[in-house]
Amino acid sequence: MNNLPRVLHCAETIKGGIATYLRELIPLQCKTFGVSNVLVLIPESQKIELPVPAGVRVETYADTGGRTKNALRLAFLALSIARQEHVSIVHVHSSFAGVSVRLLMSLGYRVPQVIYCAHGWAWDRPMSALGKLVARKVERLLAVVTDRIVCISDHERRTAIAAGISPSKLVVVRNAVSAHAPVAEGDAPIWPDAKLRVLFVGRLDRQKGVDVLLSALALLNDEVHAVVAGTSVLADGKALTMSANVTHIGWLTPGQLETLFASAQVLVIPSRWEGFGLIAVEAMRAGLPVIASRVGGLQEVVEHGVTGILLPPESPTALADVIRNLNNETLQKMGEAGRNRVAQEFTMERLHRQLCDVYGAVL
Repeated sequence: MNNLPRVLHCAETIKGGIATYLRELIPLQCKTFGVSNVLVLIPESQKIELPVPAGVRVETYADTGGRTKNALRLAFLALSIARQEHVSIVHVHSSFAGVSVRLLMSLGYRVPQVIYCAHGWAWDRPMSALGKLVARKVERLLAVVTDRIVCISDHERRTAIAAGISPSKLVVVRNAVSAHAPVAEGDAPIWPDAKLRVLFVGRLDRQKGVDVLLSALALLNDEVHAVVAGTSVLADGKALTMSANVTHIGWLTPGQLETLFASAQVLVIPSRWEGFGLIAVEAMRAGLPVIASRVGGLQEVVEHGVTGILLPPESPTALADVIRNLNNETLQKMGEAGRNRVAQEFTMERLHRQLCDVYGAVL
């Protein structure tokens, strides 16, 4: 890339997959573009989620209001930074930021090229027919003022085209993780002896389907023990009841998560919808097989019967049956196959090269 881009990453929320995405992408961009050419704008309350290399400018905004108010604060600050810092690319992450930042950029300052990544389309989640129609119309209109839309899976691209977004705006850059896992840290939970060690990692919100897993665990009783790592972020789920075969812990650092991956035997992702499912790739990198819902981009990550098992969403009985029939030999083979699949297809180094091509094309 002859002219190095000056990139501003901005997001209305990062906790979870977007934090992992940025945490592993930004060091590579710093090496290629220079640390002074990478800027970040994220919520103040989530700054701890995104450690960055020394020299990277991290701006925050007070995310004390509702999501709409926060998105507007983000957009005005993004516009100000873009003007002051002569940003050449504004890379927007997630739907709320995507609406506010792209709209304001189009009205107030159109010099930067705008790259947008929804990290999962709004219409993929359960909502009314009217809500889906509005979401598609908004995204279709805003695509006009967007230079490229990065789809994190082939599923995202197909649904975008079905929503009426021009294929010329879309480019698939599948999600990924660094080839080098974080250094493991901390002690693993104490798992009960002679029980299958099941792991869930993610938000305790409706999308991630932890309630489906908990219902399955209630059917399994003392056959297995599960560790549930995460907390609610969106407050859109019902109150959760955890049975005696569940240990609940909060959010973990990347190093603590690696320790947990190493001690578990299988990761369960019972999501109701997913644009991609980055936690599946993180687990597979660590050699952990994955049981996942057959939804969205998860179908492109987990190879059924090889690196894990895909099953219908919202079926605690089916999930319980799959868990009950697992054996050590199958789990070990799937874990090794998953590790190989990540090394071949899902490294952040590959994602970084592809994003460089996207940036170069729009500049």
